[in-house]
Amino acid sequence: MHILLTNDDGVHAPGILKLAAALSRRHTVTVVAPDRERSAASHSLTLDRPLTVREVTREEVPGLTLYAVNGTPVDCVRIGLGPLSGTPFDLVVAGINNGANLGTDISYSGTVHAALEGAVCGVPAVAFSLCVAPGDQGADRAGRFDQAASMAAVIVEGAPLSLMGSRWIMNVNFPWELRAQGPCIRVCEQGISVYDTVFRKQDDPFGRQYYWVCAVKNETDYNEVHQTDVWWSDQGFITVTPLLWNATAADVMSGLAGALDGLDGPVRSAA
Repeated sequence: MHILLTNDDGVHAPGILKLAAALSRRHTVTVVAPDRERSAASHSLTLDRPLTVREVTREEVPGLTLYAVNGTPVDCVRIGLGPLSGTPFDLVVAGINNGANLGTDISYSGTVHAALEGAVCGVPAVAFSLCVAPGDQGADRAGRFDQAASMAAVIVEGAPLSLMGSRWIMNVNFPWELRAQGPCIRVCEQGISVYDTVFRKQDDPFGRQYYWVCAVKNETDYNEVHQTDVWWSDQGFITVTPLLWNATAADVMSGLAGALDGLDGPVRSAA
């Protein structure tokens, strides 16, 4: 396969380099990623300035050229599938993200939305993330990314591309500690991530006030009751959640139409 590989942690992040090495053993890989960290970029597209692309190399992936873009993950997918594409792509892969993309955190994720952009552009896509806690950035981190990259390559081989088409993507999260025995993959629904958002007010060296956003995680029983991606990940499972890029709430359309029926006249009068 010809795979377009991107991320939101930047072209030099360990997750994308490990995954590029693992995938390039059996596939043709083109890496197009942000030139710096663009976490939480969601589905943003750069419209207020031109995009630049430069080629970089890394010893971790000898012989492979990486393209660094001064834009968002979605920009990278767009430019990768457009001007930089020599031959058509069979799959868009995003990751491996340095941290989980579970529950409602998915809505902020540049990694997941890069994959969703692949689907929007008509190419099957998969997003990979590793559940790295803030205290887990030590020496063992490289080994965890190696393991996740190997597992990601296996999942790519088994991805049901004919079923996926361009309608939905696979959002895959690897736990930091994989369960020891038995099947380790759970296909599950998206859960809920609950936080108290705290803005810390401080002064910079010039005496100007600024705010730094922090999030304190809260617990909810929703994830256990519904056995969501958040819950299964906490149990040590690899979670796979199919995500649609079309966010239409189809189940409420009929009721909404009924509620708004007859308002055409008053709306026209108000105009």
